[in-house]
Amino acid sequence: MTAEVVVMNRLGVALASDSAASVLVGGRTKLYHADKLFMLSNVRPVAVMVYNSSSLLQVPWETIVKSFRKELGDVAYDTLEEYAAALIAYLNRSHGMFPEDVQKVMFLHTLGVLFKEIDRDVRRDALEKYFADGADDGHNALREAAAPCIARVFEEWDASPDLDAATFPSTTAMTFATRLSGEINRLVSENFSYLGASEVQSLTRLARLVIQKQKMVTDTYSGLVLAGFGEKQFFPVLQSYKVGGVFEGHLKYVLDETLRVDVDHPAVIKPFAQSVTVEAFLYGVNPQLYLDFAKAVLETVLGLPDEIIDGFPGAGKKRKEAYRATVANVATDAAADLVEQFQDLLKARHYEPVLASIAHLPKNELAHVASTLVNLSSFQKRVSMIEDETVGGPVDVAVITKGDGFIWVDRKHYFKPELNTHFFRNRQATMPRPAPGDAE
Repeated sequence: MTAEVVVMNRLGVALASDSAASVLVGGRTKLYHADKLFMLSNVRPVAVMVYNSSSLLQVPWETIVKSFRKELGDVAYDTLEEYAAALIAYLNRSHGMFPEDVQKVMFLHTLGVLFKEIDRDVRRDALEKYFADGADDGHNALREAAAPCIARVFEEWDASPDLDAATFPSTTAMTFATRLSGEINRLVSENFSYLGASEVQSLTRLARLVIQKQKMVTDTYSGLVLAGFGEKQFFPVLQSYKVGGVFEGHLKYVLDETLRVDVDHPAVIKPFAQSVTVEAFLYGVNPQLYLDFAKAVLETVLGLPDEIIDGFPGAGKKRKEAYRATVANVATDAAADLVEQFQDLLKARHYEPVLASIAHLPKNELAHVASTLVNLSSFQKRVSMIEDETVGGPVDVAVITKGDGFIWVDRKHYFKPELNTHFFRNRQATMPRPAPGDAE
């Protein structure tokens, strides 16, 4: 997994990424070091970070980014958004990079990951039902648990918006899934030997939704974070995307969000991937702990009127029900108000003071904040006995400003620079040269 952080103010943007890359080999998870932060252009102030899956249809994102960078050359765009659009367009026209047979293989892999998740949930629910009801047939328990579980997953996918028809034709999912119907049915049989006909049909329909919906299968998509300046932008901009594969030559992608520094928003801190530790630092509480606390508060406040009313001496059932109807709305409003006040308190006491400080930091301090937050995530994973150590390794850090462009602050090398002077000589030779008379 990954921990990445972007910190921006009016002066520039700092990006930091850890190096841990987990690979499943023979049923065991192995950790390696990987590059996740790249210059998007050799000469323009733009960068890209990658998280989650490190490749697109088995092509490493490092290879993709550097191939795009070579094609881009010294082309300049007015906005960061146009650089992102150029990268998406490059992926859509790079048919040789993503052959049809690889599109098929990776879709079936993605679908297999989703089916395994569903099967795991079904077996968990069946096991609970088996022991709770004292069932004497485990196979029947699986069939009974499968129907609601598959229906729930199908509804989640069906509720997701469709991909933009302008960039991903609406017929793509049907065409692609129909062509692979045999393989899809075989995948269903391999993962679910206990299903009835209606559940099998739901899973085959689900295969089409995996293609046409904006929702992505966890652990199979790639996250892209682009940040920097366009030629006509004087404050930094960030855009994040999710990329979920290529189908019939069309890239499945979703723009997650666009964040920009401007007069009204002088600073931004945004974590990606493993974000829990950073969010805990920013808001003063672990996000999961906050959700558990909010749930406990709601249950207590909403349940308190019933306990009080049931204890009224001498009150009949009809009168108690009337009291409940009156108090229920008051209790609901009070619970919602309490949670909202707590949220406001977290922002006022923790998040807003940090953001106010970030707005005034110089370039080197921007880099230090981004690097520290990634290292904090790594440290938290390392000392926790209930979490896998999925963040770690050297932290790559870069700062981008309008005037200086992309500057590495910390960067690991897989080679010794002093033994590879030709690399830097060749790199310099490929850089665009200023026209005669142009200022350096």
